[in-house]
Amino acid sequence: MIYLSADGAVGASDILLGSRSVPALAGGETSSGSTSVTIPAGTAPKTWYLIAKADGEGVLAETSETNNTFSKTIYIGPDLIVSAISAPATAVAGQTISIGDTTKNNGADGAPETVTEFYISANSILDASDILIGSRGVPALGAGATSSGTTAVTIPPGTTAGTRYIIIKADAGGAVAETWETNNTLSKSIKIN
Repeated sequence: MIYLSADGAVGASDILLGSRSVPALAGGETSSGSTSVTIPAGTAPKTWYLIAKADGEGVLAETSETNNTFSKTIYIGPDLIVSAISAPATAVAGQTISIGDTTKNNGADGAPETVTEFYISANSILDASDILIGSRGVPALGAGATSSGTTAVTIPPGTTAGTRYIIIKADAGGAVAETWETNNTLSKSIKIN
């Protein structure tokens, strides 16, 4: 039997998704197969577990009943990431440059229209001290779909010379409930002369 579970252990609140027949097996024999299942509509976007349970109805007397399950993590819902970034290697303060990005829905469900934002930072981690330098609209993206674009941004006048980082953040407004909210950024170093 195949279950959808919130915690990885078969329990009363888990959803039975399907099953398959297994022929009689001698000691040491195995039976491999696949079963198509449908995740119920309206399943909350988050990390879930698919659990396969041998002897799901518990009809066989076994030496151990505790080893009949195997679980696999799955992610339900959209997951917006920045999968590619291009920018010049160098720039000067006050210069307008073109930044290319690819925003991807890495999840299993569609995502509505979002905004991808561009920041300049002293390091590769987005935080409140970073400066927003541009944005672009991203259309609705189906599972696995991408949107690529090029955006003209201006390096702020007065930006200190040295290595800085362009950070791009998908779903910048946080409008989409995603399976992972911590993987929305990608950065690239740029030398400010």
